[in-house]
Amino acid sequence: MTVDNESRADEAVDTESRIETDVGEVMMNDVVGAENGAGVRDVKRKNNQYHPVFCDVMTQILEHDSIEYTYEREYNLNSMPNRIDFLVIKKNSNEESSYGIGKLFRGYNIFEYKSPGKSLGDKEYHIALAYAHLYTGYGKDIDYEDMTISFVRDGKPVKLMKYFMSKGFDIREIETGIYHVIKDGHIDIQIVVTSQIRDEYIWLKALTHRLTREDAEKLSVEAAKENNPQGRVRIKSIMDLVSRINRDAEWMKEVKNMGAFRDLFKDEFEEKDRMIAELSEQVKNRDEELRSRDEELKNRNKEIEDINNEKDNEIAELSEQVKNRDEELRSRDEELRNRDKLIEDLKKQLSKIAVL
Repeated sequence: MTVDNESRADEAVDTESRIETDVGEVMMNDVVGAENGAGVRDVKRKNNQYHPVFCDVMTQILEHDSIEYTYEREYNLNSMPNRIDFLVIKKNSNEESSYGIGKLFRGYNIFEYKSPGKSLGDKEYHIALAYAHLYTGYGKDIDYEDMTISFVRDGKPVKLMKYFMSKGFDIREIETGIYHVIKDGHIDIQIVVTSQIRDEYIWLKALTHRLTREDAEKLSVEAAKENNPQGRVRIKSIMDLVSRINRDAEWMKEVKNMGAFRDLFKDEFEEKDRMIAELSEQVKNRDEELRSRDEELKNRNKEIEDINNEKDNEIAELSEQVKNRDEELRSRDEELRNRDKLIEDLKKQLSKIAVL
């Protein structure tokens, strides 16, 4: 294969993937519950949520292979933060995979996954190569030639492939979206372009915020086929991420509420229904309580009104008594004045009689 003969569309895919860095990272804000316009540093941290789901995806795919594997998630190479994204170990290195993605596999297979928008160039290649050397160097009794490196990315890494060509690697597309990068004396490499691969790897294709309704429905169909409890746990993890990073798609709301999506999120929906029912009951009880309190207040107000009326009557009665008493006192005062006047008149008459 000659990369220079690839169409400009491939270059556009690579450029688009780089442009998508900001878009893809911003869309990941909800993945860890941040909706308040977090900074770039927080956004990059959130993007790491793709990696555990990627491990679930690869496990889900390889669990249905014809051969057996063991897996290591974010394998620590030493005490320092040098981690392999996903390590696939064949239990029998002589067996051949039934999947195209496993055709290149040897005994120990390193996966380097790049989430949407993340770059994949010669720098990342050298880091992955260093991981392979470190893996054999930290007490692993394995042959370096019994290892492979797989790069997984949404967009085709055209620049990296041109770099490989310039270094004498032979690149062959062994099936749609899966490229083998081979060179004598060098560890075997493959590149998996998830936007191109077949529906056989629908779980890998799903790790994008540009998921189509058609692929979402295929996911639902595949999910319904899974009966293994561990497989269903992995699928729930995958679908949970897929549904959130594609939450703005109008059709996602419909798909999530039907078929296997609904079954997988049954517990979640039942919990929400339970919470809604509980809240409804609380609202109902609160309304009853408020109605009871309203009735109590009405009765209390009537009681107060009756008391006020009774007091008003008492005050009116007392006022009338005071008024009558005042009238009585004024009458007695008048009577006393008249008596005093009469006494004065009698004294004057007595004085005149005494003179005679």
